[in-house]
Amino acid sequence: MPRNYLTLLLLFGAHIIFGQDRDCDCIAELNNVSALIKNAKSYRYEIKKKDRIAAFNKWQDEIEQEIEADSLSRYFCVGYLQKYISFIDDRHNQIYFVPDTVSIHTPTYSKAIDTTNIKGAISGIYHAGNDMVLVKKENDSTWLGITLKSGSDVWPRGKIRLRINKTPNGNLELFEYYKNGLLFYQKNIEISGGRIHSTFWNKENAYFFNKNHKDNFNYTSINPSFDYMGIKTLSRTSTLIKEAETFYGQILPKLTKKNIIIDLRNNGGGAINQARALLKSLKRNQAIQHIYVLINFKTASSAELLALKLKEDKRTLIAGENSRGMLTYGYGNHSFSTQTNCYRFQVSLSTKHENKEFSSYESVGIPPDLKLDNKSDWIDQIVTLEAGETHN
Repeated sequence: MPRNYLTLLLLFGAHIIFGQDRDCDCIAELNNVSALIKNAKSYRYEIKKKDRIAAFNKWQDEIEQEIEADSLSRYFCVGYLQKYISFIDDRHNQIYFVPDTVSIHTPTYSKAIDTTNIKGAISGIYHAGNDMVLVKKENDSTWLGITLKSGSDVWPRGKIRLRINKTPNGNLELFEYYKNGLLFYQKNIEISGGRIHSTFWNKENAYFFNKNHKDNFNYTSINPSFDYMGIKTLSRTSTLIKEAETFYGQILPKLTKKNIIIDLRNNGGGAINQARALLKSLKRNQAIQHIYVLINFKTASSAELLALKLKEDKRTLIAGENSRGMLTYGYGNHSFSTQTNCYRFQVSLSTKHENKEFSSYESVGIPPDLKLDNKSDWIDQIVTLEAGETHN
């Protein structure tokens, strides 16, 4: 193939991938999303009703300036759009992009990778399963998470997985690429105890905050004073409804110990009606003295609502870490769904105002009554705590 012809093909391919003409770029997508977001239920309540249109427009101008100043904005565009809509406290508003080829749509670190001179509390080597990154300070307000190794071939050494920025108000924000290439933005993140909170990334390669439930519904007798129940999902498919009915019918009569742990870690929600039998049974069960509810950063939506319903019982203690923070709005029967004009990013917006009284939890999550660390198994921490209190 002639070299000039090959060059033209490569240039054309880059043009298609990133839309780098004056009518189709990240700024154009920002303007497109600013029109689409008006279809969200939360826009009407949080922006129009509260007379925040001028402030929201100013925020859009700030995001536009950040995009223009970022040499990697074509890679982080969907993250900037997520940052823009995060002005509205509604995590059911989502913008995302599923890349067909991860390597094309993710940036590569252009300098030599040096793991011998790591300084600072944030900098260091972090793990997430089989993946390892070097978080390196680039300047006074930016850290990059550079791939050192990965369990996936689509993340070769040198690919950027994370970008952490210090905002003008001193808070930290995160742009994170998942293993499948999806990019997600989080504001006001915390980095402490060797972990980037609300993510899997940690320096010790330990995951006591995580729980991969084996089945949709799990029961175990831990010891003579503790029962354990793990609920993986609250999805309301006909199959899961029948499975839940069978599980609760068999297990609820067996709950006679004085303590029970209800594990909602990684439960992304569904519909709380699936757990009505559980709530009714616990209310009548006088043998139980303490109810411990475990939540983590992936406990979301109806699973959070279930945790709060359980919290209405004075015997309940919520333990773990802050949940996802998706309570105030929802999709009702379905979301408002479309795509952006240029890059065809997927857009899903809220269509229902669910729980106004839970607005303080939106984007922040439910704070646990008992915060658990990442140094040992969370179930063991609860059992040890109860044993200590019993003997004091």
